[in-house]
Amino acid sequence: MARNNDRLSVIGLISANVLSFWLLAAHFLRGGEIGWFLCLLLLPAPLCVRQAWAARFIQLATLAVASGWVMITAQMLVDRLMMGESWGRMLVIMGAVICLTLLSVCTFLHPAIERRYRLV
Repeated sequence: MARNNDRLSVIGLISANVLSFWLLAAHFLRGGEIGWFLCLLLLPAPLCVRQAWAARFIQLATLAVASGWVMITAQMLVDRLMMGESWGRMLVIMGAVICLTLLSVCTFLHPAIERRYRLV
């Protein structure tokens, strides 16, 4: 029973990382940038490898995604301010996306994830 709970925990925690990549992939798809879309769509693949390097790679890539969201948010804010449009709701939504992305980096601190990727 404990083994199944660990498996469910790992799947739930890893899905936060996958969601972070796929949200940014959807952003690029909406902008018509198919290359970035495909890259971000496939970027979570190393999560299938049960090695420490894979976990560290995903952590760094997720941090890069978070910084990408910060830059996108800043650009969207500037655009909205210049056009005189409302920006409060956009800032709250983008802030939530950035927080989700940063929290998904922390999933690798969970004991079940540490065991899976041999981080201890």
